[in-house]
Amino acid sequence: MADAVREIYSRRRYPALSHPETHPGVIAATARCGGVVAPALPEACRLLEIGCASGHNLLPLAARFPESRFVGIDFSDSAIRKGRQHAEATGLANVTFEHADVTEWRPEAEDFDYVVAHGMLSWVDDRVKAALFELVQGSLAPDGIACIGYNTLPGWSLRKEAAAMVRALPDLGADAMGVIGELAEAAAGGATPYAAHLAAIYRDMQRKGPEIVAFDDLGPVCDPLHFGQVIEWAGQHGLRYLGESTLSGNLPPGVDPAALARLEPLAGDPLRFQQTLDLLSGRTHRSSLMCRSGLTLDPATSSSVTLHFAARLLVRPLPSKAIHGEIIEHFHAALHAAWPSAMPVAGLMEECAHRLGPRWDPARGAKTVADWLYRAARFGWVELRTDAIELDSRSPVRPALSPLNRRFAKDRDSLVDVFHRSCGFPETHWGVVEALDGSRSADEIKALARDQAPDLDVGPWLDHLAGRGLLWPG
Repeated sequence: MADAVREIYSRRRYPALSHPETHPGVIAATARCGGVVAPALPEACRLLEIGCASGHNLLPLAARFPESRFVGIDFSDSAIRKGRQHAEATGLANVTFEHADVTEWRPEAEDFDYVVAHGMLSWVDDRVKAALFELVQGSLAPDGIACIGYNTLPGWSLRKEAAAMVRALPDLGADAMGVIGELAEAAAGGATPYAAHLAAIYRDMQRKGPEIVAFDDLGPVCDPLHFGQVIEWAGQHGLRYLGESTLSGNLPPGVDPAALARLEPLAGDPLRFQQTLDLLSGRTHRSSLMCRSGLTLDPATSSSVTLHFAARLLVRPLPSKAIHGEIIEHFHAALHAAWPSAMPVAGLMEECAHRLGPRWDPARGAKTVADWLYRAARFGWVELRTDAIELDSRSPVRPALSPLNRRFAKDRDSLVDVFHRSCGFPETHWGVVEALDGSRSADEIKALARDQAPDLDVGPWLDHLAGRGLLWPG
């Protein structure tokens, strides 16, 4: 590992974050749509994370899926110690953390259904990039799936120059965030599309905050890559591109769906199609799925596979053009009624059939729903996953966080909800968050908040936490 990279990790702690696009239930659904016949289910899988930091991405998975096995490696010994402490304190025996260098470590006697490397490829030198691909290929089970994250070009081009100027202009502020703020204000005063784009980049750096931006935009290595270059390197190491980790990742925001018709001539060359989408969208990050080059994919895979998944609405309300025909109207109504849960599609179709009564034609209805679900997932309207998640959006009488989230709250680290999303809080709210241990009623929590966080509307806040699966029944 480059000395500069080692130095920042020894001097500063990487922020504790989860990455929902690396959840094996999401990856499995996307890989099945990509032709992988039988991806491992999250309830019984082996997952390796390379560059796991303190385990904030792995630990919630280990807690949710006790029959699965999780291994995390990282070259920061302090981060690994932290992950081990969290696992021991919460009784998680199915997760292991190892202090290791990616250029040297190899699994001893097992391979993995999933290998995740979310935050490495763009933040290490070329020698370590090659070692990363070698480790991924050598760790995957024959039908395993890798999920590799990296910053992309050309979308990252201006961001790289913007970060370079932050380093070059210390006189504008007392620290990097001060410089970023001054540059954001200066760019925001411009009247051109370029100025607006630059201002948006600096505003995004401000939103990340000093802890993340020091490792990301201002990291000692920040090497954005062309999609085609990553796929070429992967091929040289016996890996094959499957698609992005979410179906919506294959059609990035910013590209008008109607404009996709203009790219129809690229239908036979999916790699050039994806690089063209990066150009048109300005996308700055990818989370790409790969498998072994020799894995046989199912050429007959169709949208019908979506009928075996669980689904939940991501966009409410949907665009009016998204809902068409009586079948989809009723299916959408069932999806809407189930929100915020992710419910099995088969059950949602039964509700749709009940609503339609004798007008329901099983064969026609199933095809209509499957085709719509696949399209809705690609446009980011619906999430598909292999694991169903049923939630009650009402707060329990004695609200409590899980033992793991109580541990995170004690350290002022972000919580992780049932959909694997990070959840942070203002500094004044943490005392109330820590009090969610099941020993107090909702009314007692409200009384505590009046003293510690008078700006907090506790009732709706607790319901919001319940709707994200953060509260256990109390």
